[in-house]
Amino acid sequence: MKEDLINPRLFGNEAGEDEDKERLMSYYIEKPDNKAFFSNNTPLAFVRARKGMGKSALLSYAHYSLESKYPKAVFISIKASELISIKLHPQNGASALEYMNYWQECLCTRVAIEIGKNIDFALSDDSMMLVEMSELLGYKGRNLVNALTERFSKALPRLEKEKKCAENAPELLKRYTANQDIKVWMFIDDIDATFKDSPDNKMLVSTFFSACRNMINTVKGLYIRASVRTDVWAIIKEDEALDKCEQYMVDLKWSTEETGSILSKKIVTYFAEAYPENQEIGRIKRWYPNSQPFVFDLLVNGKLKWGERYLDPYRPIHILSAGRPRWAAQLCRLAAEEAYSKNNERISIGHINSVMFKYGSFRLTDLYKEHGHQCADLKKIIESFRNGKTVYTSDQLLAFIRDNILSRFKDIVIENKTTVNALDIAHFLYRIGFITLDDDSFENGSSYIRFEDIPDLLIEANYDPEDLWAVHPSYRTVLHLKQPSKQ
Repeated sequence: MKEDLINPRLFGNEAGEDEDKERLMSYYIEKPDNKAFFSNNTPLAFVRARKGMGKSALLSYAHYSLESKYPKAVFISIKASELISIKLHPQNGASALEYMNYWQECLCTRVAIEIGKNIDFALSDDSMMLVEMSELLGYKGRNLVNALTERFSKALPRLEKEKKCAENAPELLKRYTANQDIKVWMFIDDIDATFKDSPDNKMLVSTFFSACRNMINTVKGLYIRASVRTDVWAIIKEDEALDKCEQYMVDLKWSTEETGSILSKKIVTYFAEAYPENQEIGRIKRWYPNSQPFVFDLLVNGKLKWGERYLDPYRPIHILSAGRPRWAAQLCRLAAEEAYSKNNERISIGHINSVMFKYGSFRLTDLYKEHGHQCADLKKIIESFRNGKTVYTSDQLLAFIRDNILSRFKDIVIENKTTVNALDIAHFLYRIGFITLDDDSFENGSSYIRFEDIPDLLIEANYDPEDLWAVHPSYRTVLHLKQPSKQ
């Protein structure tokens, strides 16, 4: 089974939206917290999470699940960039109302296009216009109705027709859906893919959510699911209109056990497909999830040493991946490749340790991409920790920041706050996951408390000078930090 270690299907696709449908359906975990995403009683739902938490995977899984449940409905999965390409967005300085109208026109036009694709023969004026829209924007093949409508529209230049379609789309869609028993499910990803902390970009992104809320209240049978990064929402929520969108938010996070379930389901599904005649694997699959410990034995060399303890493999992986499924899959893939290169058939803690520099490099790159828009000096702040310690008390951490960061770099700005002190920087590092609270009270190895677990730490009201703050283990090797005496 050594060759299985480098099979790309073993740990699935790191990009949830690119995952094979059957593969995703085989290992995805439906959480009670996410049930709103799968309910036809919930017209609007947004998933909010950090990068790598599986927002795209949730959108894809919800699409596939609901599509099988409602085969007569219309389903649209789209990137925000595709929506934006439908029509030029307002110029800088435009009002919130102009941006909202822009988004509504884009949403309605895309829905109208999809409906138009499914009209075989249109008789009503509205139906004919839907078909015409579909043809204009390249989503439907030629037919008799297209030919007839074209005869009446040749006088209009193509660009003018496209502009007219976009402007008429909201009212057209309202009229058409009001008299049809039709349901349309829209799944919109990456609305914040190129987000920058500028007034116009904040306006563009924030009004998208308000437009979605307005749409589901005015268009019958429309359901919208979309995603947003936690860090972006923290910036755009300054818009008071978004207070009304908070109720539609689903926060996505995974426990240690859920990380274990995701990994074990990926592994058992892969081996069952690869070795359908193997009786041992067959028994493991039949008895799953009770057989979960045996699943990891197929791939991992027993329990993994973590400090002075030996833990189930998924526990150290959960810690090192900060609870992000994409990072967990990437770490497992790197460790598996390392085991293969050493001519081993199973992964050990030694293989994981060997890839920590490469893995940590990926994590630093992700950190800068994810949070660089919140603080332009983020890389300077992080690099200040290089060759330092892994653990600080609260007082030591603030002293380090004053001596090594604030004394060297002037005019640091965090999320538009121009006057920051050491505590501001420390709390920001906690919020973005660079440092965690080192709490050794758990026997299961989960000895780090993240911002998602307790947000109100490292602030003036809850400041404890003796709290221990640890640089997250995923960054230690690449920053050449001194190893702690215990994990």
